[in-house]
Amino acid sequence: MPIQKHVNPLSLLSGGQALSLLELAQKCLYCTTYPEYLSVFEQLKTILPFDAATSGLAKLDSDSKIVHYELANISYPDEWMKTYQEKEFNKVDVIVGEHFTRFSPQFWANTYKRTPPAKEFIHLAGDFGLIDGYTYGARPFGVCKKASLFSFSGRFSKYDKNIIAVLQTIIPHLHLAAYNTITALKTIRNKDLLSDREKEVLNWLKNGKSSWDISAILGISERTVNFHVYNIMKKLEVVNRAQAVAVAAHLGMIEID
Repeated sequence: MPIQKHVNPLSLLSGGQALSLLELAQKCLYCTTYPEYLSVFEQLKTILPFDAATSGLAKLDSDSKIVHYELANISYPDEWMKTYQEKEFNKVDVIVGEHFTRFSPQFWANTYKRTPPAKEFIHLAGDFGLIDGYTYGARPFGVCKKASLFSFSGRFSKYDKNIIAVLQTIIPHLHLAAYNTITALKTIRNKDLLSDREKEVLNWLKNGKSSWDISAILGISERTVNFHVYNIMKKLEVVNRAQAVAVAAHLGMIEID
């Protein structure tokens, strides 16, 4: 198996930001009610300075078209949410369309340059101050069989790689918190799914260590570390390391310090 270089988003953040995000990830573990879910976003505002946020889970068909969408609004204006639904803006919202196709972090201004939004949509969004922002979410992974979307609107005048790093770190945890909250997830916490060595590797991944770092700490080759990471992701049904940490923590296999 070829060794792939991995850049952990935590390495792009300050020590204080990284610590705050780890604390927030731990809070996501115990989030099962809507008030608890809202409180997660209130804490996130201390790291990501957004003015309004919304979230949702979508069941997608094989062509990435939305079959069913469950919304958990955080702080978008109620009147905007009502207008959005009445006018079925989800059918013309280029941010939503691109998200469920690519699942990569979006800076709205860049998306609007590539795909100009409908005039009515952007004019009304402007009336509510919802012009600049970021959107990110996750494909179905682990125990969650739905895709997620999280949008953050605010005074974001330019693309900020620090904000992208924050989103890449916290979204897997928000994804599972949304699933717990919106669908009242009930699952068996199978702590024996992973071997002791795999859990050991996961704990170092949780701390932002690269495969090379882990190989030096455990006294094994980098190729062996990558082999363990591959098996971990396969067992947890995830596609990257951040998702693996989030799922393992939610299933009680590892702890968020």
